[in-house]
Amino acid sequence: MNRKNIMTAGTLCQVSEFKTNLYHGDIVHPCVRFIEKKFKGYNWWLIYTPYYNAKPDVENPILCYGVSENGEPPTDWTVYKEIIGKPLQGYNSDPTMFFDNGGLNIFWRENATPRTKKDKLYRATYGCIISEKDQKDIKTPILCEKDIFFDKEVSPAILKVENSYVAYAMHMRFKNSRLHSDISFFEKLIQISLKLFSLLEIYNEQKTFGISIWRSKSLEETFKYIKTFKIKKRNKLYRPWHLDVFEHENKLYAIIQTTQCNADIGLAVSDNYENFTMYSKPLITNTSINKVGIYKPTGFVHKDVFYLYYTAQDKNNRKLNKMYLTKLPFNELLKKVR
Repeated sequence: MNRKNIMTAGTLCQVSEFKTNLYHGDIVHPCVRFIEKKFKGYNWWLIYTPYYNAKPDVENPILCYGVSENGEPPTDWTVYKEIIGKPLQGYNSDPTMFFDNGGLNIFWRENATPRTKKDKLYRATYGCIISEKDQKDIKTPILCEKDIFFDKEVSPAILKVENSYVAYAMHMRFKNSRLHSDISFFEKLIQISLKLFSLLEIYNEQKTFGISIWRSKSLEETFKYIKTFKIKKRNKLYRPWHLDVFEHENKLYAIIQTTQCNADIGLAVSDNYENFTMYSKPLITNTSINKVGIYKPTGFVHKDVFYLYYTAQDKNNRKLNKMYLTKLPFNELLKKVR
């Protein structure tokens, strides 16, 4: 397994204070997008959720704008608004967004919330569209999942390809129900055994099937699940957890969090927007940045330079996630990552 990173540790990003007593300035699940013609006066936009002390009930999507210096992506961000607050039950997660002619399209997942219950789902991706003048909620869930232990729409990334909207997400199994028991004594033994097997890399009930693809002609309609594609040349020790995607020179790239915990950040490429092949070298590792808790990143190519925003924790404070920005000329990155 090639663990030699190719990117350096990044610059710490700053986000303006917002509900500090609740969120503590914590940042995970960043998604950064650029628009050439300014939107509401700004070119750079960020959406993220807090996840302070690993509490899912604070995972509420927060939208920010940034001002760049010398045309580069920003490291300083100002909160614009909270898109949706804490639900009465369940929690939010995994925000993403993209621009099109209608404005800024924002999406987030809901997990066992009153809305998913009303829609007879267990998890689902919902959204809204913010224009220069107003905000419109998308009435229907765009990605749907009824199963408790399986999910085909983990950490979705959505873009417009020609005349269709396409969503890319991780297809996961969280738990193998056949291995569990309703009897508490046996269940405790099972849990201990599964943790041991996972540590020894013998067996892990959490499984990644690959990258799922969904399509729709409209953001007002539920997307149709098309197929899950295995990630080619993926190291067997990786169980990809979250992703983001970006387009560059008629190819689609996926930036991948390689496992839920103790992750690397890897890169995969698709020539046909369906089949992804993973490069052998990681972009960053916990060791290379001298941090812990690397989580879902976001990235893109801007003026021939690849920019990677990632979140991580200091070793002496595992409660707080901070965001960093690192960069490398993209042609140089492609040479190194191979």
